[in-house]
Amino acid sequence: MWFQDFRPHFNYLVLDPIKKFPLKMDDMLIGFVFMSCCIDYLSGFWWGENRELGMSRQAYVGFINEYFRPRGRYNAKGLYDSLRNGLVHLFTIKNKMYELTFDEPERHLTLSCIGYTVLDAGSFRKDLIDAANLYFDEVEKNPQLLNKAFERYEREGFVHWID
Repeated sequence: MWFQDFRPHFNYLVLDPIKKFPLKMDDMLIGFVFMSCCIDYLSGFWWGENRELGMSRQAYVGFINEYFRPRGRYNAKGLYDSLRNGLVHLFTIKNKMYELTFDEPERHLTLSCIGYTVLDAGSFRKDLIDAANLYFDEVEKNPQLLNKAFERYEREGFVHWID
């Protein structure tokens, strides 16, 4: 089964580097960019269908709502608009919704003194890795999810190193 090879490959290229990221001041923005991209990758496999028809937002938001626990903890639309579309594509936090921080897990998902939602890099990383593992565990048990992931894989592929 292709997924038995794919999951460790995805972990090696995407999740393992995220786990190793130091998430200190100098690296925090790049960490958030890569973590947001990781959600985009995962949501594409979860969605399965071609997202060129304006479905990227639905897939991204849907993945967060389905796999980030507890459900409803994150503002999935806010993450899509501010991080994926803002930080990843424009290197800004659109709508000024979030205050990014590191090494402050006690403030994660609280409101800052100026009304922004605080995202602690380490806490967000943990929730992302947990979401990815939950999704991958479900793919291994659910033929419909496996078919969607394979549809995305067949259509778009995924990075492989060439020796």
